[in-house]
Amino acid sequence: MATVVLDKRAGRQGSAAAERGGEPVPVVKEGELYVARAELVLARPDRRRLAAADLEPDPLEVMAAACAHVNREHGEQAELIVDLVPVPTRAVERWRRKLMRSAGRRGPTAYGEQVGGAGGNRGGGMLAAIVEGLNGGSSVGSRPARRLPRQSDLADGVGKFLPAADTKVFAVQVLVRVSARHPAQAQARLHQVMAVLDAWRGENWWRPVGPRRTGWRPYSNVWWRRRSFDRRYLSGEFAPVRRQWVTAKEVAALLKPPSVQCSAANVMRTGGVVPPAPPKLPEWTGQAGLVPLGRVTGADGRTRLAGVPQKDVLFGASLGKAGYGKSELALLQAIAMAYGGFGAWFADPHGAAVKRALPYLTHPAVAERVWLIDLSAKVHDARVAAWNPLDMEGRTASDIQDVVGAVVGGLTLAQGWGSGAYRARAILSQAVLVLTHLALRMCERGRPDLQPTLFTIHRLLTDEEWRQTVLAQLPRRISKFWMTTFPDYEKGAVPVITQTLQLLETSDSLRAFLGQPRSTYRVRQAMDEKKIVLIRCSGSGAGETVITALMIFDLFLAGLSREGIDQSELATMWGFVDEMRAVDGAASGTLAAIFEQLRKYEVRLMAMTQMLMRLNEDTRMALMQNQSLLTATGADHDEAGFITKRLDDITPKTIQKQPKYSYVASATINGKRTAPFRVLGVPLEEVYADYRHPERVPLLLKTVDRTMRRRTVGEILLDLDGDEEGRRPGLDDRILRHLTDPGPPPQRRMRTVLSSTDSHSEVR
Repeated sequence: MATVVLDKRAGRQGSAAAERGGEPVPVVKEGELYVARAELVLARPDRRRLAAADLEPDPLEVMAAACAHVNREHGEQAELIVDLVPVPTRAVERWRRKLMRSAGRRGPTAYGEQVGGAGGNRGGGMLAAIVEGLNGGSSVGSRPARRLPRQSDLADGVGKFLPAADTKVFAVQVLVRVSARHPAQAQARLHQVMAVLDAWRGENWWRPVGPRRTGWRPYSNVWWRRRSFDRRYLSGEFAPVRRQWVTAKEVAALLKPPSVQCSAANVMRTGGVVPPAPPKLPEWTGQAGLVPLGRVTGADGRTRLAGVPQKDVLFGASLGKAGYGKSELALLQAIAMAYGGFGAWFADPHGAAVKRALPYLTHPAVAERVWLIDLSAKVHDARVAAWNPLDMEGRTASDIQDVVGAVVGGLTLAQGWGSGAYRARAILSQAVLVLTHLALRMCERGRPDLQPTLFTIHRLLTDEEWRQTVLAQLPRRISKFWMTTFPDYEKGAVPVITQTLQLLETSDSLRAFLGQPRSTYRVRQAMDEKKIVLIRCSGSGAGETVITALMIFDLFLAGLSREGIDQSELATMWGFVDEMRAVDGAASGTLAAIFEQLRKYEVRLMAMTQMLMRLNEDTRMALMQNQSLLTATGADHDEAGFITKRLDDITPKTIQKQPKYSYVASATINGKRTAPFRVLGVPLEEVYADYRHPERVPLLLKTVDRTMRRRTVGEILLDLDGDEEGRRPGLDDRILRHLTDPGPPPQRRMRTVLSSTDSHSEVR
């Protein structure tokens, strides 16, 4: 038995339909609610056809209006229940033959009246004989010949059960039940719901059963019908008060969901037609080798968690509005990759994602691999790691050009200079070149603790004495620019550079992170050792965009540094970057190059953005061209139109109306692109409930302090700036003092530092 329930329990109020017959319908009070019931049957013999309801306007809009003021919180309901049971073909054939025999006994008819004596009536036969005699026919005493029914009479007698008609036949049971807190509301809503079926009024129509001969019309609320009605309502029993058959064509408009023509606001929308998930999409149960997607429904109706083979995901793009689940999906994938033994690099510009991830990474299997860079620290007791982009420790002179390219490229990307700002770019490049040579010189002298940082660029550009002292220690070819070209540049070019650095100085946590001479964060090391890097940039003030751009560009160059290594020997790193628009400032196509090249070096980047159309054109085209996994949730019209050009048979309106945590996805499986399919997001706490241990987060943070050698913000800033009394000079002053008076080499002490994997130690 197929049961179709149109159950509407919340929404807006529509106009109440007029009460049928003008008389009140008795309702029954059950607890605090009043209940009205009605069972509907076909008013005429069921061979008479119902009208096929038009889809414009959608007949279900009347149902939506009837349910508009139903208060679900108070337990009110309004239900139109249509139960269908398929009728066997043989039963339909037997009924058709019976109708044909009945039509044959009636004889020919005209305008609904019987013609001739075919019915065997004696009086009718004599009258026919007289008429024939007057017209030159047979004699009065002769017996008239039996006249066969016409074809039209047979068709009228069989009605909708003709062999050439719609042969899919169902037995039907229609129940209407409403409950309200006031009896007048219950009876008014009952008639509103019954009015839904007026759209099918034609040769036949629906009418309620029960007493109807007087003004008293209780329908199925009458005591001798109420028990049977409630039993069928609660149990789903199919026992209509009489046999009634309908064809599929008659009830098709009633069984469909509300269409686009139904403009009622209290109707849940499906978000458009999206094909089911492909059967070849693997089921994900936590096993390695798959990138999780979420919950999908296949063509067989089975719902499961699905994943995409890792080998087929070279680059992914997640698009849609903020707050619609992009970060949650990325977190699920990042944690799955971490537990699968891969490295993960997650840049979170908002901060909430990293905070959510920490309780799921306290397991001993992954805790030692976690690196946390939290730039939201507001107090000086907070601990931060160290990253000096100018750090030359462990490097040689041949690496200087790579360091210069990374720093200049990152700052250019952050400021959006693109192909402009020639003077600023030239000055910045020369400044970074000087400081990297100075850092290499300090490392060669055994003083890596005196390497310059990004903040030293300001001192180099504005302090003539300091600059001359540094240049005196470097080869003449390095100082030539500063002696001949730099004085000719207009003074307005320097502030263009220094204002970028001043953005980084607005946050103490940023100054502490970038102001240490020796790095404890190296992204290439994280790649090779399969680290789980969580970067929280929120709270770092105006420099948030700058630091994000620097770190993304550093990731790019670290990937390129793997060139020449056999791909089978490279450890895979999964990178997740949220809100690409914030760092897409360079018109030269830097991000486009990242999308195009990183996958060659086993860095699988998953990019997220909510404003695809605001990305640089080169970036946008590279993003869509190279993605092998595309997920899209709610977006505006322009964004949706651009996305659906890459999703066959999906309309922009379908993307626009995607609800939260629902995606339209297209993936690559075994090298072939799948058709779009719908994915429902799953929260972390549902998938990794057994791994969630917030009480272990403090222990995890202590582990990170050890593996990243994190120091307090106050201690770092004291080393960087010095104290106000002048007893302890800042880093730049200590560098200057060392250059002018090196003194005896510092006494080296033995210090054993365990690496994050505890597999080796280094002596300092």
